[in-house]
Amino acid sequence: MKKSFFILCLLVIALTSCDPGYGIDFKLVNNSGHAVTFTSNPEYQGFWENHPNGITIESKQDTVFFVSNGWGSANIATAKADLLMVYGDSILFTFDDGKFLIYTQEEGNGPFNLEGDRYTWTTKRGNMFLLRYDCYGYLTYTITEEDYAQAE
Repeated sequence: MKKSFFILCLLVIALTSCDPGYGIDFKLVNNSGHAVTFTSNPEYQGFWENHPNGITIESKQDTVFFVSNGWGSANIATAKADLLMVYGDSILFTFDDGKFLIYTQEEGNGPFNLEGDRYTWTTKRGNMFLLRYDCYGYLTYTITEEDYAQAE
């Protein structure tokens, strides 16, 4: 009887002590009337060395450009922190007609305005044993005609 109780206790501890895993996708939506190429600081090697010419999104299309995962629950604070590492300190949008738009972290505008209305955050709930948590999330930034109108 004691042995069964001990095994049951170990099982309960094992099941409740595991951290759940999460995934976060980062998506760009291009709602402008032009194809746009997204690039950032080349010195931020990890991500951008796999995209030496940037990431091009056709007009009215979208793309998942970065995926992050870890332990715990998918949340907006973690998503924003991961995103800033990819962005570096400046972002360049180059439109198909040669016009371009530069955003800097210092100014805090465009994609660096993480509280702005251009971002949407969506999560999906999951289960790990008896625990319900946000197992997946995606953060979407929308490029608009307003961006194109501001481009030089």
